[in-house]
Amino acid sequence: MRVIDLSHTIVSGMEQYPGDDQPLRLLRRTEHGPANHMSSSLEFGCHVGTHIDTPLHFRAGEPGLDALPLDACWGRARVVDTPAGQRPGALSAGSLDTLDLKNLDFLLFRTGWERHWGTPRYYQEWPYLAAELASVVAKAGLKGVGLDSPSLDALGGYEAHDLCAAAGMINIENLANLTALPDEPFTLLVLPLKLAGCEASPVRAAALI
Repeated sequence: MRVIDLSHTIVSGMEQYPGDDQPLRLLRRTEHGPANHMSSSLEFGCHVGTHIDTPLHFRAGEPGLDALPLDACWGRARVVDTPAGQRPGALSAGSLDTLDLKNLDFLLFRTGWERHWGTPRYYQEWPYLAAELASVVAKAGLKGVGLDSPSLDALGGYEAHDLCAAAGMINIENLANLTALPDEPFTLLVLPLKLAGCEASPVRAAALI
């Protein structure tokens, strides 16, 4: 079995979703020394880096991460390539024309947008799910959907999030290394921190091949 890391590294001061103004700091409190050990602390928002959104992000009254069953965060997944040469913007339902969604728990859309990670371009006019595609995905009985761009929706949008949240799905955003994934199904793990009452968390996403 091979394990493929699908997560971006979180570093101090990294770019975040436009409008998110939470501090992002990894602080070294103590260093190794004669009377010390290494100790660090974290300060960042719940939607930083590779992360999941739960339905609570857009639907009041849904359970927080501490009540989310771990069964919702792993399962049989498959990667979907967007049409070659397609410009950034809304991804159409045509992406799924030849794909059988039966016996799948997760769909991951491989758009190639991760090539812009770490540059200002990453958070500008990224690929996202058109309402028609989000509706198909939301009706497929999946546990979740993910992609290698900042959001299921365009900047300021919410339609794809709303559709998936209403279906009880989690969303995985800012995925990395999708080019390493095979075309056949694999096992996906996206385990969040157990944060009381929170709607999102960074994850260490991984594929088991």
